[in-house]
Amino acid sequence: MATRDERAAVVDSLRRAIDAVPRDGSPAGAAPDDVALPGRRATDSEPRQPAPSSRDGADGQGGQDGPDEAQRSEASAAANRAYAILAQRDHSRQELRTKLLDRDHPEPVVDALLVKLEDARLLDDRRFAQSFVRSQREGRGASQSAIRRSLRQRGVADEDAAEALEQAGDDLPIALEVARKKARSTRSLAPEVRLRRILGVLGRRGFGGSVAHRAAREALEEHPGDGAG
Repeated sequence: MATRDERAAVVDSLRRAIDAVPRDGSPAGAAPDDVALPGRRATDSEPRQPAPSSRDGADGQGGQDGPDEAQRSEASAAANRAYAILAQRDHSRQELRTKLLDRDHPEPVVDALLVKLEDARLLDDRRFAQSFVRSQREGRGASQSAIRRSLRQRGVADEDAAEALEQAGDDLPIALEVARKKARSTRSLAPEVRLRRILGVLGRRGFGGSVAHRAAREALEEHPGDGAG
């Protein structure tokens, strides 16, 4: 679990990244050079440009044409909330949008912020899907169908989910590990009870049909019971 100082460092990194998104006509999506974004290390080979102030106008001379103070306050509050949320873990676009709207940040402010976060590469559904698949496979032993449903619920496009799931491998090895663990913990039970409980835990993780039954049978063969009824 990240420490308070580590979370603070991540929040500061996120803040500097979004503040450094070009606002002068540079190509959208160019990552700031002074912040280590996911998948990219900061370099010292290019000059670092100071982030423009949100209070400056287009000519940097005072911002008479910029948003009023209330709008700036709303935008700042939403941004700070987003930084704190993203510092905890990666989120899909829909997840972050829902959380910000649930905290009563105005919808136009939230949608504008999401665009900036995407331009700064701090919000990326494709990257989120890949990370989510790894965590669900390695941490929970979830099936491909269960992971696909979860990604869809989080607003991830089917093509991004399919691409991430291509790296997940077959379901059977994962189902077998889950079944083995349950078989070891149910040695004292009757065979039919053991089978029912193994199939139950596999079903809750999204495994069904032939995969679940094959995994259950193999696990029970490898870990026979103690003979108790």
